[in-house]
Amino acid sequence: MTLTPLKKTLSFALLFVFASFYAQPNTGGSGLALTYNIPIWTVTSWIIVAGLLISSIKKHLVYPKFWPYLLIFPVIMIINSLMSEVIQSIEWLFRQLYIFGGVLFLFALFQFQIKQMMLDRILFILVIAIGLHALLGALQIVSPNLLPSYFPFNSDQVPRGMFQQINVQASFLATGLIVSLYLISRPSFKFARLIVKSVLILAFTLALYVVIASGSRIGLLSLFLGIPLVVWSRFHQLKSHKRLLIALFIGSCFSFIAGQAGLHKTLDKAFQQTESVYSASRIDMYSIGIELVAKEPVYGYGIGGFLRAWNTQASYYVLRHPETKLPSAVNHPHNEILFWMIEAGLPALFGIVVFAVGICIALYQCGFHRGGAYAAMLLPISLHTQVELPFYISSLHWFVWLFLIYLVLRHRTKTANLNLSLAMTRFMQLIAVGLAVVVTLFMINTARAQADLYDLLYNKNAQPPYLKLALNNLYTKTYAEEIAMRSMLYASIENNDKTKVDTFENWALDYVVTNPKLKMYEDLISASVFLRPEGKGCDAIEAGLAMYAHNKPLKLAYDDKCK
Repeated sequence: MTLTPLKKTLSFALLFVFASFYAQPNTGGSGLALTYNIPIWTVTSWIIVAGLLISSIKKHLVYPKFWPYLLIFPVIMIINSLMSEVIQSIEWLFRQLYIFGGVLFLFALFQFQIKQMMLDRILFILVIAIGLHALLGALQIVSPNLLPSYFPFNSDQVPRGMFQQINVQASFLATGLIVSLYLISRPSFKFARLIVKSVLILAFTLALYVVIASGSRIGLLSLFLGIPLVVWSRFHQLKSHKRLLIALFIGSCFSFIAGQAGLHKTLDKAFQQTESVYSASRIDMYSIGIELVAKEPVYGYGIGGFLRAWNTQASYYVLRHPETKLPSAVNHPHNEILFWMIEAGLPALFGIVVFAVGICIALYQCGFHRGGAYAAMLLPISLHTQVELPFYISSLHWFVWLFLIYLVLRHRTKTANLNLSLAMTRFMQLIAVGLAVVVTLFMINTARAQADLYDLLYNKNAQPPYLKLALNNLYTKTYAEEIAMRSMLYASIENNDKTKVDTFENWALDYVVTNPKLKMYEDLISASVFLRPEGKGCDAIEAGLAMYAHNKPLKLAYDDKCK
């Protein structure tokens, strides 16, 4: 099996452009709950399978010289899972699949043996994707009412794009801006047609405008660090494109002028960041995280165990530091390294450091002209992982980041011969095709299950059977069960059915042991007030406050009813 240049181009166009613009009404959140991630994983599975088929037919496996650096972290995750408690089995499964799906995607890219000219085309496809996402963001700022209902609606004129989150949009666009400058510096760009140059200028100008107008600090910081680095490292290659750079400079001036309101917003945020109250919140979050790691440095609290561990420690921290200002609910410490240290201990940190060291060595061996540009392109998304959770919101970020890592690693590869029998080759190919079929069918079912969830929550005219698809889908099952039980609770309270309310309370008390969501404590308070009105719900309020000592509504409820 060989993939023609056209097929390779279409594969990455599907991944970077078309899949990321899939939209359906969704409940929000992360992962496959944000439904644009569903086709992204579907297309990725096809690319992985294509890589497996190519390897089996050619009977050799191409892999990067630095492969041990890449595999240590996933192996540590497997060992950690065997040694520690699995708090939430479904979340654990999909987190592992997320990591190993990324590893398989990265290794599949090496099987394609993509030539430099084709890489330049793929990077241009990425620039087109950036331009389209920037165009959507610009319309969300300037005239959101003109957008068809297909796209996410933003009445507040904030450019969240398809990602439904402003910083995720900004880091993606910042990556594209740096990729654009690198692409201009490539020798092949000297022979680019006028239409190609025009598309790049338009995409660059729109993307810069949206990043500036958004007021995203991570977006602007990425540009502040990344653009000088790529210009410095590729200066000799860029200086032969003076006219094009002048056009980009003029476009950038228009972008700055048009988006200056967002720039003022960013400066205001930066000023707030220096104020003690604003900066203390982030410092307190990091302090709580470090305390958690100190308590369980070897195994951590298990994959999926963050919420329970965090809230317990945060409440203890608030009791010791009453002046602490924390968000009402925290699902992530806003630092990816700290998050993995909490759930998987110091071995996870070791795996991440080894991975980073491997990439840094590969960058160094590329030389400054290449390595500096590669580092600049990796910078926006890498920085973003240290202040938020882009990979959980956008799988596109994950695979773009891995593709850029492939650019770094592809310069030093090895080849291993696969001495497989005909029967084993056919079996391997059958498994690969079966994998693509299973993933595709599962993703289609998940999209329908997400529509099922949305229909019950937001469609007043929803028809039974309710949540039939969502309750039978592995990914949505837990959330669907939560919604079903919550619906039963409030319907039972309305119908004065104490038996069913008691059933809910017993179920919810077991639920919060492993998944102490704030919303579930609110439901427990409602159940307690109904079952034991004389207690005013204080037993549930106290249980919630023990887990969310920093939550103001719970504090007010306790002071009002329970003191």
